[in-house]
Amino acid sequence: MKFDKQNIGTICINGIFTKKIDIADRGFQFGDGIFETIAFSKDNLEFWSEHMSRLKKGCKVLSMPCPDLKKIFFKAKKMCKSFNAQGVLKLIVSRGIGERGYKIPEKIKPSWAISLYPWPKFPEANFIRGVNVRKCITTISRQPLLSRIKHLNRLEQVLARSEWKARDITEGLMCDDKDHVIEGTMSNIFLVKNNNLYTPNLDFCGIDGIMRNIVIKIAKSKNIKISIQKIKYNELFKADGLFLVNSLIGIWPIRRLDNKIYQPIDLTKEIANRLEKITVINRIS
Repeated sequence: MKFDKQNIGTICINGIFTKKIDIADRGFQFGDGIFETIAFSKDNLEFWSEHMSRLKKGCKVLSMPCPDLKKIFFKAKKMCKSFNAQGVLKLIVSRGIGERGYKIPEKIKPSWAISLYPWPKFPEANFIRGVNVRKCITTISRQPLLSRIKHLNRLEQVLARSEWKARDITEGLMCDDKDHVIEGTMSNIFLVKNNNLYTPNLDFCGIDGIMRNIVIKIAKSKNIKISIQKIKYNELFKADGLFLVNSLIGIWPIRRLDNKIYQPIDLTKEIANRLEKITVINRIS
């Protein structure tokens, strides 16, 4: 399947190949919905069950019926197979069509959309040498009702990502109003200290990332001590090493945060090597 700038985007809505979405859709009107971003290679959708588990939890939190995931799965596999390459699948589920106003309709028929995108070209240095990261001024709001789920309201991340244009900065870290580091604009973060792992608590805000949970499972399987806790931003500078994770990048070590340079950590390499063995995606361009 050949893609260009005109046909990258929403390809399939509710099982029909179209780019048109109803203006009354609550996902468009209010961001009333959830989404998943999934790496795929041909018709192999990486960590599909984990993504669908989070999607179902999101539907439950929003008191929204979950669409037919079997139907979506078979449609997604067919589309990815036709793509005939490694790429990115985005699945959006909204509450569907509604009238003007915030009140939830009595009858809810969720809408879903699948879009496919070419695989982003990540520099090899990101995986080996690491990336440069900064602190964002934009903070993440504390809202425990919406914590962990990947809802469509991403304005805080949009504003945070607009804070820098420098090409040598790859990611920005976001904190809550108490200066606890929560996550990156597009990633989760881990700290390495004394060969132990630490990652922020997400009880009040932040996305419960799929790759975050995969790394936690890898650590436990290797008897690596891992703590999920509140982490103040200034504690990052006391760590031996830091790394970022998400479903597309896998693991990127942080080389520089503000003015501190971090050296490569064997534990980060060990986890990255283990991850490579259980994934189907070749992430290095």
